[in-house]
Amino acid sequence: MLGLIAGSRKTERALYSQLDQLLGDFLSIRSCALDEVPVPEWLPQADLLVFSSDSVRKEWERTIPNNRTPAITGIRTIDPEAINVLLHIAPGRVLIVNDDAQSIRETAESMYQLGLTHLIPVALETSRLYYDGIDTAVTPGEPEKCPPSISTMVDIGVRPFSMKTLLDIVASFKLPLASQISERYLQTIVRLQRRLLEEEEQTSSLMSHYHDLLDQVDDAILAVDHSGLITAANKRMAAFCGMQETTLLGRSAADVLTATPAGEFLTSDNSRQTVSGEDDEYVLYKTDTGSGTIMTMKSVETAFEVEQTAKRAKQDGLRPQYTLDDIIARDPEMVRAKEAARKMAASLHPVILQGETGVGKELFAHAVHHNSPVWQGPFFAVNAGAMTESLLLSELFGYEEGTFTGAQKGGRRGLFELASGGTLFLDEIGDLSPNVQGQLLRVLQEGEIRRVGGSRNIPVDVRIVTATNKVLDQEVEQGRFRSDLVYRLRVLPLTIPPLRERKEDLPLLVEAFLPEGKRLSKAALEALTSYSWPGNIRELKSCLAYAVTLGGDVISTNDLPATVLTRPASSMTPDHLRILDSLRDGTRKSLKQLEQEASPLTLQQIRRLVNELDREGLIQKGRGRIGSQITHAGMAVYD
Repeated sequence: MLGLIAGSRKTERALYSQLDQLLGDFLSIRSCALDEVPVPEWLPQADLLVFSSDSVRKEWERTIPNNRTPAITGIRTIDPEAINVLLHIAPGRVLIVNDDAQSIRETAESMYQLGLTHLIPVALETSRLYYDGIDTAVTPGEPEKCPPSISTMVDIGVRPFSMKTLLDIVASFKLPLASQISERYLQTIVRLQRRLLEEEEQTSSLMSHYHDLLDQVDDAILAVDHSGLITAANKRMAAFCGMQETTLLGRSAADVLTATPAGEFLTSDNSRQTVSGEDDEYVLYKTDTGSGTIMTMKSVETAFEVEQTAKRAKQDGLRPQYTLDDIIARDPEMVRAKEAARKMAASLHPVILQGETGVGKELFAHAVHHNSPVWQGPFFAVNAGAMTESLLLSELFGYEEGTFTGAQKGGRRGLFELASGGTLFLDEIGDLSPNVQGQLLRVLQEGEIRRVGGSRNIPVDVRIVTATNKVLDQEVEQGRFRSDLVYRLRVLPLTIPPLRERKEDLPLLVEAFLPEGKRLSKAALEALTSYSWPGNIRELKSCLAYAVTLGGDVISTNDLPATVLTRPASSMTPDHLRILDSLRDGTRKSLKQLEQEASPLTLQQIRRLVNELDREGLIQKGRGRIGSQITHAGMAVYD
């Protein structure tokens, strides 16, 4: 058994942890602190004692003078994890704080041996309270002993045993572990070195990227700290000031800008001001940050374009256009859907809106954002099924400059960045490619994105709302959609009922959609009520627009589109049902595949049946090589 004797409980815990981690699998280890237990009860069983310091050993021998247990005094060093902290201390004299002179001496020697020669150690003197020219102290675990005159205290923790002491213990017990202990100890050093290198490379990379990024901006940019010194500037600002970029840093902004139109603006209370230069007019913008002020200078033409673009963007949907009050509902199912949306909006979990084409999923998405905690943030909507994979990736994630031919100078932010602090609505989520699905899953898991062609991760904080007219469970079964992504998106699922299941709302909808002075005849309203509405609200709006164009003040059945007056789905022929049966598994199938499965129908007959079913909204006819697929209305035939 190995016995550890330390001077204090704090030192005992730290050294015991080190010994137990490296030797606990091979030795029984007991420990005690002299300031708590003068004579440990396990002493007779100990085969070797290791003391934390020479002073502790001397005190032990005075307390127990006749102890015959073999003993060694451990050599202590600085914890490798603390080296990084010491490296960041400014060069100069530092006070070494400890109540034991030997510990102070060993700490100073360890610093020198580890190459921390930029620090000049000065030993603590118990009777001295002030140390001229020293404002930083280093202590191995005893910060309470630091003099009050020292402004900065760096606690490097209890010093662990050195490698030599560990190997002496291994040799004493004749354990074949010398190489393993050395490897474990070196692994700590290697991890530290790797982390230091990574931090150095990352800092260098970030600084380089930071300066490159500023130089890519078309505006002149200047950053000033609270003391009025310039902390950052790009080439355009340096050119404006008639100086080199590097010579601006650290200079007084007041001195540099005193002869320019920007000097007075920087110290004024204005946040925006137009000034005249030698060859152009400029608009100056100023933003106060927690660490100082950032000033941006644009040409008048550029500023005008930016402000007009911002106005257009706001009009085009950076704010939600609809609220729950805009959703017409008397039918109990629709009323329940609205109430569920209101409750879901109050959280920030992902919401998935499920329902047939045209039921108003985007309307609900706007309303969810409007009632959410991030309602003051931006709202962006994108139809994921209407873009190619490459275009969708650049829209969602943005891209870095030079990623592809025609890429915008300086790169471009994607919708995840633009919508940060607000809501991003992804419509037709069921049409995402496997690659985009994987990248979306990473955003939901990690809360960060990487631009196309980029190498750095960018944190984003976005409320995700998605919508689909597909049955995602079927898509998962067919291998077209990731199950783990479904679980992430379907935290708060909301199904919006189709129009044929909420006929009670139809008169209200007709009244809302018809212009003032127009109304339906009783027969026309009955015809609309008996129709199955495979296109739902969208089809109803189109139907009424057609009727208003052709009809008078009172719209009759003769003014309605012929499709609304066709036979109900229940009277379909067996040939129609044969096509639906073939598509019932949810997969897309070409005319050739349907011909093989719907025999004895000919290819010409199948083409005609597909066109008829597509017009009635029971299937979605494919274009080109894309096959046809059954819709929710088509599946409802089997209910």
